[in-house]
Formats: sequence, C-alpha cells, structure tokens
Amino acid sequence: MRENSPPAGDCCNGLFDAFEFTRFQDAEPPKRKGVYVIRIHRRGTPVEEVHDKAIALAESIGWDVAGRFLCSRFDRLSKIGDCPTIYIGSAGTYAGSKNTLKGRYLELATRHTAKYPIWALLSSGWELQYGWMVVDENPGTAEEALKGQYRKAHAGELPALVSR
Repeated sequence: MRENSPPAGDCCNGLFDAFEFTRFQDAEPPKRKGVYVIRIHRRGTPVEEVHDKAIALAESIGWDVAGRFLCSRFDRLSKIGDCPTIYIGSAGTYAGSKNTLKGRYLELATRHTAKYPIWALLSSGWELQYGWMVVDENPGTAEEALKGQYRKAHAGELPALVSR
C-alpha cells in the first residue's frame, strides 16, 4: 500500500488532505499536539461477521461486567458503513496537556476507547491507516471543526467508532 494512497470510496471530499497517512501498524506519529484519523484502506472479513465473532468472544469470558463493557465497544463496529473514516480524535486538547499524537497512537494498544474494535478489524484482515495533522494551538477546536465538517457530509453522523 502506498502510504498516502487514499482509501477506496473516500466520501469525505478531501477533508483530510492535510493529514499524513500511513499503514496503521507502521505509524510513527510525532510527539506533538494535533488531530488524528483512523480510516479503512482495504476491507477484510465482512463487518457483520467481525462484530458477531467479537461479541461471542466477549460473552465467552463469563464475567458480565467485562462482557457488557466489551460488547458496548464492539457494537460500534455495526456502525461501519461505506465511509472509510472510522475515527477522528485529538491529542493535547487541554491547556498544559502533555498528550501527543504519538501518545494517543500508543494508547490504541493499551487504554484507548477504540482499541477493541480496531483490534477486531486488524485481526480479521482489514487494512487500516493512521493519519495525523500537527496542530500546536487548540487541537480540540480543530478536532471539533473536522467532526462538524464530517457530520455535514454524513447526515449528522459521527465516524463509526466515535461516540461523541
């Protein structure tokens, strides 16, 4: 995959043209504040099947609290449609925040709200891209503006793995 190659069916009309994209697993975002995006480059196993297998795994744990939590995260998979953009977020949003684009990327392996659906997709043959744009001042404002533009292009909806 070419690092900056656009995903098939990009319906966001250049919304992320200023972003640097790379294969999700190979991303090396900078230790700077900014906005990041996760998008589908190539689909793998049908999303309904990914969702059903992930839910079955979560329920097989036999611990209701964990099962409910995991299912709530995996249910976001069912919102994936034709748009390749599945997540928009920011790093370093608050004054004095030490969070960076690199830090948020690393959190996808440990504590990020979207980690479980991302893992389910990656383990089911999906190719994802991680993209970022450095925004030194007010990355939260830039994130909200992008989400607003995204909503305009998608009948008021946010990307599939975003809850707010």
